[in-house]
Amino acid sequence: MDFKQMKYYLMIAELKSMTQAAAELHVAQPYLSRQLKQLEDELGVTLLKRTTRDMQLTAAGRVLQQRAHELLELRQQSLRELTAVANGMLGTLKIGVMASINNGLLPTWLAQYHHNYPKVQVLIEEQSGSKIRQMIQQQRIDLGLIRTTRRLKGFQQLELPSVPLVMVSRELQVSAERKAAPILALKDQPLLVHQYHVALIEKLCHDAGFNPHFLAQVDEPLTLLRLANQGIGTALVPQDWLDLVPTKQLQVQVLAVPELTRPTAVIWQPSKLSLLAQHFITLIQSQEFKLTRTYV
Repeated sequence: MDFKQMKYYLMIAELKSMTQAAAELHVAQPYLSRQLKQLEDELGVTLLKRTTRDMQLTAAGRVLQQRAHELLELRQQSLRELTAVANGMLGTLKIGVMASINNGLLPTWLAQYHHNYPKVQVLIEEQSGSKIRQMIQQQRIDLGLIRTTRRLKGFQQLELPSVPLVMVSRELQVSAERKAAPILALKDQPLLVHQYHVALIEKLCHDAGFNPHFLAQVDEPLTLLRLANQGIGTALVPQDWLDLVPTKQLQVQVLAVPELTRPTAVIWQPSKLSLLAQHFITLIQSQEFKLTRTYV
């Protein structure tokens, strides 16, 4: 039993006339009769009762009529879905994001992407930068959003605007000009820092001639901002974290320390990039914000 036989059978069942069905299908009547006979022999049932005046569906014939409709519709739906997948209109886009990144651009990109490709599902995995690179190589995700200060061998990367580290506190004294502050601004401050930044901040402070006072070291961005919001110390966070909690009571001071400016990049491997991911990258590249560069 094949789809052609299903099509022939449905026409016969609908018209209940071999002559009319053959005319509609543009085939010879003897050929159509043989197709029906082959179908009945294969299934081992009688599908139509033939009389001198008309044809009537048997109980088995009515069941097959319903199932044939379902099978042909399923075939058409499958063809539509396969075409959509081939054209990058259907499937799952898998993105890895570093937990320390709260890039406000990502929700905007995803909203635009969903508008363009409403049938594509998006899966976001929060992982470390090294884990994201490994998952891309293993084709477990399509692309990643990470912080990196170097060119990654074996990856193509799209550099996004860099994000400076800022001081956040209820007690912070910020100059009227709101100029970026040097590393010495951290001296004598009770610092709340992410564990990722501890070693670098410690080195920079030592190089500047003082020891930093770490009041708390945590691995959750929200905890840093909530502590600062309660008046407990000065949090050091990437500027793109500030929208995680209300900061109306907090003072914010940008640090003029290039070493603490964390470049963000979208990375992928061209040879393993799905069409879904290609569409997403094209969307990012079309945005109005200034991209630093694209490494190939």
